[in-house]
Amino acid sequence: KLSDVKHPGITVEDKESKKKRGISDQKRNIVCAIDEHNNKVIQVSERGRIHTKNLYEIYKDKIPSQCTVVSDSLRSYHGLMKKLGVKWIKIPSGKKEKDGYTLDKVNRLHSSIELFLHGYRGISDKYLKNYIGLYKMKDQNKNYYNKTTFKGIYKKIMNSMCELRYS
Repeated sequence: KLSDVKHPGITVEDKESKKKRGISDQKRNIVCAIDEHNNKVIQVSERGRIHTKNLYEIYKDKIPSQCTVVSDSLRSYHGLMKKLGVKWIKIPSGKKEKDGYTLDKVNRLHSSIELFLHGYRGISDKYLKNYIGLYKMKDQNKNYYNKTTFKGIYKKIMNSMCELRYS
């Protein structure tokens, strides 16, 4: 019969099996924040859904208490905002803005990181921090492909890694 033939690469979904919702335990979080002056925090975090404790460890020295934080309504942010003591504007899921505040800047940052990482196939979890470091370096130095800029970047990396100073 023709209906008994199965083609490789095509999967048949079983309607009776239940699916897990939310982020997979296998996926690694990249925590991002950006302010109105384009200062950025980009850091690799734990696997699975992120917890308040990990968010606090990342943001405790980077977000002063007099700031206004705009974010989505992820449950982990509730405890974080209490610990940081900041004014929090929570944009509900399904909404694009609240009181004129939007998530456009951080969404563009996410898109930029995804586009950068998409160029590298099969990124290992072990090296994800290195790829994020490379993204930060390219983001800070827009003309990194220029010879003089590249030499400056190379000197900065070598001076930070070695005790012998490259001049």
